[in-house]
Amino acid sequence: MDIGKKIKNLRLGKLLTQRELAKMLGVSKSTMSNYERNITTPSPDIFISLASYFDVSVDYFLNDKPDIPRDIIKEEAAYHVNKALSKDEWNAVSYYRRLSDEQKDFVKGQMIQLYQKSTSANKN
Repeated sequence: MDIGKKIKNLRLGKLLTQRELAKMLGVSKSTMSNYERNITTPSPDIFISLASYFDVSVDYFLNDKPDIPRDIIKEEAAYHVNKALSKDEWNAVSYYRRLSDEQKDFVKGQMIQLYQKSTSANKN
């Protein structure tokens, strides 16, 4: 797997947009897009930042073989999550992850209530 695809899969696994990851790395969104499309290669400093953030080694990006099995799991999970979710679901998860714990509890409560209402309405 090429460097750009590895970066993209790891980013998607964290439910980050290109803009969000670019901001964390101190680069522009277009630079991040160029990394993911293999138009440009990240600098050594960017590789170090990516490795630290995604909990992989720098070698992971540079070698064809995964660093350790969990890297494969992360990549595969990111790929399948990306394919399984609709755009609306993806956005909902992305927004949810940005909420405080208190806000998440509120949202979970609202979802449970909506689900219970819909299942009781279906029974009638």
